[in-house]
Amino acid sequence: MAEVHIIGQVVGASKFPSKSLFCKWSLHTGGGWKLISGLKEGQTQVDNPVYDEITHWSHPIDVHYSTKGVQGWPKIHVQVYHYDQFGRSELYGYGFCFIPTTPGSHTIECCTWRPVGKY
Repeated sequence: MAEVHIIGQVVGASKFPSKSLFCKWSLHTGGGWKLISGLKEGQTQVDNPVYDEITHWSHPIDVHYSTKGVQGWPKIHVQVYHYDQFGRSELYGYGFCFIPTTPGSHTIECCTWRPVGKY
């Protein structure tokens, strides 16, 4: 069986309409993958930047999988929420990115979106 180690972090977010953001993330794989160690989902803290428009989380990810094949390669799903002054959470965007198949250090930028309703 092949093994894949995913070690990284959810660094932050930018270009959202409000501050006080947090992120829920999860790793998804195909049926032939087995989680050996680590958490396949998590949530960052709320960050409310004062001096710039960039939200900083630096949330660690350390996951170890085993697999018999490359089908169902891991991808990360992210959901970015705004936390308002009343303690309510509002979804500001979601997206997903595939984890790179090559070893080494990578920077992944995950674009997010959300549908806009029409009244």
